[in-house]
Amino acid sequence: MASAGQVAASGRGLLALHGRIDDPARLRDEVGARATVADSTAGLVQALLERLGPEGLTRCRGIFSLAFWDDAGGRLLLTADPLGRRTVFYTRIDGLLVFSSCQRILLSLPGVSRALNDGFLAALLSDVVPETDATLYAAIRRVPAACTLAFGPDGDPVVREYWRPDLVPRRRHRRDETYVEEARALLDQAVTRQLPGSGPVVCELSGGLDSGAVAATAARLRPQATIHALTLAPPDGVARFEAPSVISDERPGAAAVAAMYPNMAWESVSSPALHPIDENPVRIFLAMAGPARNVLNLGWFGMSMDRARALGARVVLNGTYGNMTLSWNGLSGLATMARRGDWLRLWREAAALGRRHGLSAATVIMRYGLKPLLPPRLQCRLNDRRGLPRPASERHSAIHPDFARATRIAERRLDTGHDYPGDTATMRRQWLSRIQTMQPWFDPMIELFGVEMRDPMADLDLLEFCFATPDDQYLRAGRTRWLARRVLADRLPPQVIDETRRGFQCPEFLHRMTLQREAIVEGVATLERSPLASRVLDIARMKRLAADWPRDAASTGFGDYGGMLNRGLHFGRFLRWIEGGNG
Repeated sequence: MASAGQVAASGRGLLALHGRIDDPARLRDEVGARATVADSTAGLVQALLERLGPEGLTRCRGIFSLAFWDDAGGRLLLTADPLGRRTVFYTRIDGLLVFSSCQRILLSLPGVSRALNDGFLAALLSDVVPETDATLYAAIRRVPAACTLAFGPDGDPVVREYWRPDLVPRRRHRRDETYVEEARALLDQAVTRQLPGSGPVVCELSGGLDSGAVAATAARLRPQATIHALTLAPPDGVARFEAPSVISDERPGAAAVAAMYPNMAWESVSSPALHPIDENPVRIFLAMAGPARNVLNLGWFGMSMDRARALGARVVLNGTYGNMTLSWNGLSGLATMARRGDWLRLWREAAALGRRHGLSAATVIMRYGLKPLLPPRLQCRLNDRRGLPRPASERHSAIHPDFARATRIAERRLDTGHDYPGDTATMRRQWLSRIQTMQPWFDPMIELFGVEMRDPMADLDLLEFCFATPDDQYLRAGRTRWLARRVLADRLPPQVIDETRRGFQCPEFLHRMTLQREAIVEGVATLERSPLASRVLDIARMKRLAADWPRDAASTGFGDYGGMLNRGLHFGRFLRWIEGGNG
């Protein structure tokens, strides 16, 4: 596998590769006679580009960005990987094009403005999808995910998309079991690609399907090796958020998974104290060249990463993207049935789903089959008329109402349709655009924690299979996540397979915030002295939340305090930091 930072040269040009290609043997087959055993991965990618052009990048699997100077064409080609986890940032200084896979390097150069991009800042603060090539800084752009950006002799850039999954399911088999067999083979392949070549194997292990699938598959693939499984848990004696639909302590499910595998060394990780990263946001600002979206979870995950590093690991496997691939819940399939007029099946599935959740079939059809087919603006009007709450990301954003209006965040939310349901193709498209436009987090996490996080559930072959699989494989007889439950029945215990609640990250969030309450109150007060923070943030609302501290951690939802107050203060500290104040 390619490590970060390889260079290859040939008679036709020069290529610099940053990242990892998961299956270089596959590239060697694609390149054919041009390849030699001694070729570096960067050399294989260069040969692939020289043979097939940018379309050859569809053969690459991994997390990478690259720059390729083509002597023959006199052009520069910059590339981001398909999911945008690594990309290339670029700007111009006195007419010269300057680019790097690290945004911080560009910001350190004289002549590069640090003026913020208001639209991107508002989108990041409000969980709205930004422009595909935008960054937090007005002077810096990024190569969009799954795209190449070519600069020719005239200097004008040309964007070209080289990968896009088919959003319409086209894979058809007569037997349901065939989907299960194919998915199992692809899951095994995906985990094999992500296993470290040396050192201990460490996996995150929650009580859910996705991380359990990864850890269990790793244990099956390497039966003679010790598979370390780490479960983040609330510390004993500390109050945590609880609700009927969530799992606030995932240790029982994780322990049941570990009990199936003699080679799995399982341990829970928790601490009643704060993590150092909770108390030093500047570390985050430097690593990410900006604030982090889910800052409260960083310190929580940091405990697990510290333990992995203590075990000698350089890689930790997780299942972050599983909900959008293997364990897709299938509910959007009801709207797809309605769109194509498959009324009999829609009624049958709605009735079965209603029986499981105590709803009438008509209610299920209206909620999941018909309403999602309406344009987001109409859905929004109907919700307002019925007195239903706006999306959580809108209700719990710390953005100042005037700044939101100036940046047209409400319109942008409705234009993109995010936070409003649709049919399967719509929901897949929404998820993909959100992932592809996120701040690249892969390298910052390595910098912050010293370990690389790999997610087999994001494997492109597995993703393309899941996108191509019909809706009836994900929802059957009212049972959601039907594909994952069947695929994983050979490697996870029944209590995990049959679980319908969802895990809740950092359930002790109020405890962790209470440890910082004095600093939070003081921090919010200092934001009023910042012209930039006062323009961007709803400081008055943040002050009210800080003053009216909740007493019942079990019933206090994450939104106002973990989302609005804590994230808003983190963004405010960043804004003061770039103004030259004390972060």
